[in-house]
Amino acid sequence: MNSDYQPIACSFYDELGLRMMRGRPCTLIIDDADGLRTIEAVIQDVYSEENAEYVRLDDGRRVRLDRIQRLDDVARPSAC
Repeated sequence: MNSDYQPIACSFYDELGLRMMRGRPCTLIIDDADGLRTIEAVIQDVYSEENAEYVRLDDGRRVRLDRIQRLDDVARPSAC
């Protein structure tokens, strides 16, 4: 269970969906246990699982949406 998941702003969710539909590589800046890191990948899916939301990337990785700090030139807003 992901009880510490923090829902993301609707506008940022829309940006993720647009990138997925375009099917082109994008740059994600992720904040995880190792600190900030940059991932270049194609978003294949945006989905919910166990009370959290994720993207699935073309290399098989999945990233929880509240860990994404930036998507290309769009910073994740703090509220809807």
